Amino acid sequence: MFRLLAILAATAPSFSSAFMLVECGWFAYEVVQPAPAAVAVWSTAGYAAQLLPVVLAFLALWAPRWLPKAGAIAAAVTLAANALTFAVPYASPCAAPAGLWVPVICSAAALVALLLSRPEPPLPGRLAALWSAVVLLALGQTLVRTFTGEDFTCWADLTGDWALVQMRLDTAQHLHHWVSVAAIGAVLARRRAAPFLGLVLLVPALYMPAAWFLSGAGHGCSSTLALFTWPYLLAGVLALLSAVRLTRQPQ
Repeated sequence: MFRLLAILAATAPSFSSAFMLVECGWFAYEVVQPAPAAVAVWSTAGYAAQLLPVVLAFLALWAPRWLPKAGAIAAAVTLAANALTFAVPYASPCAAPAGLWVPVICSAAALVALLLSRPEPPLPGRLAALWSAVVLLALGQTLVRTFTGEDFTCWADLTGDWALVQMRLDTAQHLHHWVSVAAIGAVLARRRAAPFLGLVLLVPALYMPAAWFLSGAGHGCSSTLALFTWPYLLAGVLALLSAVRLTRQPQ
């Protein structure tokens, strides 16, 4: 129960960020740039909030007995990093000068939930490896897309609502939504509900070929196979396959 609350709290900033996106246009004049210290503080806070679910996921998979204490330390570090943003404003026309209050509240909730949780016995090695691959596939796809601008997926010539949905799915990737989904599944790996999160990961994996087929749009890809987002497809399939492992383990 408390582990579920902890991972939900840790992933909440990722999901809530979809409702706090701010458009920022071009400026014809020189704007005030944030100070280097502010960039460092706010960047650290952002990375800490994004990586906390991943840290909790791997602790739950490989060191479940240490998750309450080690996870609480990670949550406390994330809390401190984000709380520091209140002391170092980020002066930019595209960002609010106030601190990151949502990650602060969420990391504090995760910290309390972890302190109230109990150690659990180790997971079977194959099940832990399976969910580790799920998390790494989702994280790798997101990092490649974020830092290189490439996702190794060919886009169909979608228009209208089809294109709008694809844009939202792409935004969800940038906001670490799919990494968060994988992390939730990893923390719940020993529960029978975990494999169903594989269905969620199949949404970004299969949307493009499904939209291409249903809308009749064209594409300039080498083949229809290029329309699949393979890392998410593999992650979703592996998550679903974990149900086979669960059926062989006593609950």
